[in-house]
Amino acid sequence: MSATVRVLPALIAVSIGALAFKGVDVAQAFAEANEAADQATSVKPETQLTSGIADAAFQKAGAAAEAGAEDAAKCVPAIDYASETGISEQEVLVLRSLSERRQALDDREAGLETREQMAAAAEQRLDDQIAKLKSLEGDVQKLLAAMEAKRDERMVALVKTYEAMKAKDAARIFDGMDDKVLLELAKSMKPANLAAVMAAMDSKRAESLTRMLASLAQPPQSLDELQKSEG
Repeated sequence: MSATVRVLPALIAVSIGALAFKGVDVAQAFAEANEAADQATSVKPETQLTSGIADAAFQKAGAAAEAGAEDAAKCVPAIDYASETGISEQEVLVLRSLSERRQALDDREAGLETREQMAAAAEQRLDDQIAKLKSLEGDVQKLLAAMEAKRDERMVALVKTYEAMKAKDAARIFDGMDDKVLLELAKSMKPANLAAVMAAMDSKRAESLTRMLASLAQPPQSLDELQKSEG
């Protein structure tokens, strides 16, 4: 029992010693860290002096450059164009105004030329369209002339057909024929053949045909009648 009691105080003493040594190590590490921080933030006196001298030199050089530029600008004499050219300032202003006016006139003339060119181009396009329309009109006229010639050929053939028929047979057809077609056939037939056919026609129908043929011999009383007769 007494041996156990002696061992316990020994262990306690050893533990206290170990803690004491560890505390010394921690304190020493903390002191070294503070010393390193002080060295990092501190600047040597000669470094501070050198830095101040450099800044002052840069500032002085900049001020001297600005002063030199101002002195140079003051030393350059203003150019008097009036005295150099031998004319007054008022005359210079007049010449400048005339130059501006001339430029404005040139610009206006250029604009007018542009508009004239555009108008000429539009006129040329219009002329081309008119030429195309005239060409188309010529083609239509040729087509109408061909159709009219073909119609005349058919009418001539039809007239010959009725002239070759017996008078009573042709008269029977003429009695029921449209007035316009009847008149076209009658005025194209030979007088002798037409007379034989009309003699065989219904009397009222023959009388109506006679009036229509007689109207062809009279001159038209108005422009409308002339156009109708030509149509």
